[in-house]
Amino acid sequence: MDNKLKLIGLSGSHRKDSINKKLLDAVVQELPSDVTYEYVDYSNVPVFNQDHEEPLPSSVEDFKEKVESADIILIATPEYNGSIPGVLKNGIDWLSRPAGQSSLKGKVAGIVGASPGRGGTLKSQLHLRESLSHMDVEVPNQPRLMLSFVDEKIQDGRLILNEQKRDVVQNLIKRLIDTSNRYKKDGVLV
Repeated sequence: MDNKLKLIGLSGSHRKDSINKKLLDAVVQELPSDVTYEYVDYSNVPVFNQDHEEPLPSSVEDFKEKVESADIILIATPEYNGSIPGVLKNGIDWLSRPAGQSSLKGKVAGIVGASPGRGGTLKSQLHLRESLSHMDVEVPNQPRLMLSFVDEKIQDGRLILNEQKRDVVQNLIKRLIDTSNRYKKDGVLV
């Protein structure tokens, strides 16, 4: 049995040059060797419509399977109009369906966010935390990573975290791993 934890990354922006995708790329540089990582692109998931739920579209099935295979979900969310982006909410809606078959229930998730403005995604992180807790997802309250003025932190197309932010990331990763391990029993989330 492989004892490695699996962490998947989801970005709340599907933009080609998304700063939140860059944030995920920077965060995973701090992962310990006993954690595997996969970025999950769900840009091909259609807009949720319950009329199209049976059978599930294949893109939704694939998305749900990837999330279900993870021990930890790390979500990097931008802030659009004071909340989470519609594409992220749409993805979460599909993950929670069909009724009684949520791919999120009992999962451990971390939330991070980057913004070119001053707010640093505080409101979107709070809204996302509330939605996830409603679906029985364990989201540690601390530490929180909200990057403001992120354009100033991009070098050669990559987001560069300073030592203080890398410390926050390392503490967040440790907290997510510890939380996930507490939820595991014989390799099964309980």
